[in-house]
Amino acid sequence: MSYIRGASADARDIPALRDFEASFGFIPNFYRAQTNRPDLINAEAGLFEAVMVRDSALTRRLKEYVFLVCSSRNLSTYCVTAHCEMVRMLGIEGPEPEQIAFDHTAAEIPEREKALLDFVAKVNSHPRTVGPDDVDLLRARGFEDAHILEAVLVVGLAKFANFVAFGLGTVPDFDPFRVDTLLGLPPGAEKILNPSSVGSIPMNQGAEAPAPELVDDDADLVRRTRSGDLRAFDELAQRHQQRIYRTLMAITRSPDDAEDGLQNVFFKAFQHLGGFQGASKFVTWLTRIAINEGAERLRARKDLESLDADDSDKETVYQSKNIADWQANPEELYSREELRRHVEQGLLKVPVKYRIVVTLRDLQQLSAEETAEVLQIGIPAMKSRLLRGRLMLREALAPVLGKKAAHV
Repeated sequence: MSYIRGASADARDIPALRDFEASFGFIPNFYRAQTNRPDLINAEAGLFEAVMVRDSALTRRLKEYVFLVCSSRNLSTYCVTAHCEMVRMLGIEGPEPEQIAFDHTAAEIPEREKALLDFVAKVNSHPRTVGPDDVDLLRARGFEDAHILEAVLVVGLAKFANFVAFGLGTVPDFDPFRVDTLLGLPPGAEKILNPSSVGSIPMNQGAEAPAPELVDDDADLVRRTRSGDLRAFDELAQRHQQRIYRTLMAITRSPDDAEDGLQNVFFKAFQHLGGFQGASKFVTWLTRIAINEGAERLRARKDLESLDADDSDKETVYQSKNIADWQANPEELYSREELRRHVEQGLLKVPVKYRIVVTLRDLQQLSAEETAEVLQIGIPAMKSRLLRGRLMLREALAPVLGKKAAHV
């Protein structure tokens, strides 16, 4: 959980943590790592209450946004993850909190609020460049000095929490996968940002890492197929038929279309294998064929769903209405046999352009780059669709997960 072990006593014996659990339903690992010093926990909780919770100049929503923007720029997976969930628990209306953390300038919030978040980002990352003109700009946007002062205090609180979490090696209370993805961090980044073992990891921020060499487990079978070995192609088909079937089901929602399409996909792959250049993995190329096949079937039956819907800023931001206690990501849920059927059924309720991203990224575990390549969209658009798809799936699964939690 952290570098430092907390006291063996129950954290609920500390009044501040008992109150926190009553409000949010959990005790953060951030505090559990400090239970050797209840006096410090009470002081920190009192500071959080005074700055973040009490009614004051800024709304709680804006204060949470300030906290998220600063934590994101400090690459604090722990704090971004925790406060994204807190925003949802508080029922704060607006864009998804990950969008605020990832890029508040693209979020659907008033321009004056974007100006405030621009200011706090500057205070957080480049404090020596802040000057009177920055404050005057906020005043011109209608903010009073009390608002600006409070925003700066929240920046300070965020930086304090970020670096305490780093120093304690605090592990996130919730699944950090989507946060790492949106922040552009590699898989397992939380182990670098919030390591669970002693020892530093050198980070050369000045040099770009070389692009990893493409390793394709299918390369030998592809080569043999091109040489006329039909058994090699049969092995490719056996290896990937379940993946391709799921992809077609994710698009068409029809077992009959998926079965028929499966045959067409492998027939087209065999026909055009000579044109496969190896610039991507074979499975990426094959999945693209499956997506084209599924899209053709949607068009043939005049289905109104589209894989090519615009991802412009004008698109309505999805708001989850039914928040489930879901700390696992879709892939983890899918790996549990008793929930697999519910995940598959829940996915069928999600619009196709989001359904296919969740299927490829979470269930089939393609990388972000491979998923974007297959869908022929940019990585930011893919991340946006993935986030919305996960939220929609979570809402679809909320009744099932709620029943299971009630029987635990």
